[in-house]
Amino acid sequence: MFWTDLITGVILMLTGLLVYRNPMLISGVNTMSNERLSKVDLEGLKRALRNALMISGAVLLLLGGLSTLVDIPEGVHYALMMVVVTVMVVVAFVVSRRYDAGQQGEEGRKERRKGGIVLAIVVTLLVASLGFYFFASGPARIEVSKDGITAKSSLYKVIIPVTDIVSTTELSEWPDIAMRTNGVGTSKVSIGHFRLKNGENCMLFLCTDGGPVIEVRTKDGQLYYLNCATEEETLEMIAKVNALER
Repeated sequence: MFWTDLITGVILMLTGLLVYRNPMLISGVNTMSNERLSKVDLEGLKRALRNALMISGAVLLLLGGLSTLVDIPEGVHYALMMVVVTVMVVVAFVVSRRYDAGQQGEEGRKERRKGGIVLAIVVTLLVASLGFYFFASGPARIEVSKDGITAKSSLYKVIIPVTDIVSTTELSEWPDIAMRTNGVGTSKVSIGHFRLKNGENCMLFLCTDGGPVIEVRTKDGQLYYLNCATEEETLEMIAKVNALER
């Protein structure tokens, strides 16, 4: 995730400089009347937002640099990024009120309420995205019975009837993946719909710690690549697949 940290950090820092040079870029400021704008400490506001964005960007750059020296688990890395972004949003919300006299007292009650709702929505979305990441990035479970193969994760589930299986091939390496079309891809798992470099579409239920991979082709032209959370489980699963009567 080094490049994600680098690009995001640079964008945040550049945004901080742009906001300081042109405060009309600040949401809400460019729509204020001159009377309303007179109640805003524009110099203090743009300085505070610049500092918040610059510090957030610098923290992400440091995180990216640290990730090249220390093996940071991807889940932890993603969580740290979300924390930085969430803190930045909260700080921006707080400083916007500190330097806006129009937000004080009864006169600014409605604006404060509106801003609080927006803040709550943004923080909820950030927390939800973090929760979704951990929910979706767990390894799939592969179950083999006399009727066929069932592969299921938190987001995807397929049932491959034994009568539909044309061939099964054990591979020592992952297939050559060109792109993810609709799925989850992390350093630990690749689950969902992908496209191979040869142009074929396929579904993956793969875990990096799962060892070998089994390729399953069906009569209707579907292609699946499967393994389990550990190599031991994968070898057991492959043995059961090879024992299926087709």
